[in-house]
Amino acid sequence: MLPTSISPKLAEVIEESKRLTQTERLLLARMLLDSILSDEVLEDIDWNEMGLASFQKDWDNDEDAIYDNWRAHYGIEER
Repeated sequence: MLPTSISPKLAEVIEESKRLTQTERLLLARMLLDSILSDEVLEDIDWNEMGLASFQKDWDNDEDAIYDNWRAHYGIEER
């Protein structure tokens, strides 16, 4: 929930933003949102990449190579 009162500094920024075009205000809003979300997104990407690297390391081995051609083994055509 948004606070009912805003700081004088934020009020000044809002007033200044009214002088921008709609496109400029949308760009500013996106940049502000990205500045908050970017750290979380980067952490998620790093976590996913580590998990994928670990999965590939475990999956790509000689013992499991028999499963690489599972479609041919079960007679299933590729789409």
